[in-house]
Amino acid sequence: MLTAGQVLYDNDPRYRGRTVEVVRVEGSFAICKCGPRKMQIRLAYIFSDGEPRRSGYSTIAPNDARSSTSDTQP
Repeated sequence: MLTAGQVLYDNDPRYRGRTVEVVRVEGSFAICKCGPRKMQIRLAYIFSDGEPRRSGYSTIAPNDARSSTSDTQP
């Protein structure tokens, strides 16, 4: 469940590292804030499964991937 104050991470490779903060949830949209700008994001484009995608937003940080084993190898 998406809640106010939660941070979302942009999956788009053009905006690597961009985060937005959820201000409120209205119907099928999340109203988010990125700096001074407010934006509407459809809930269908917000993912929480950790799968890599080229678009949408994720509730899991990009470096917190569950199946990443390349970070643990010497």
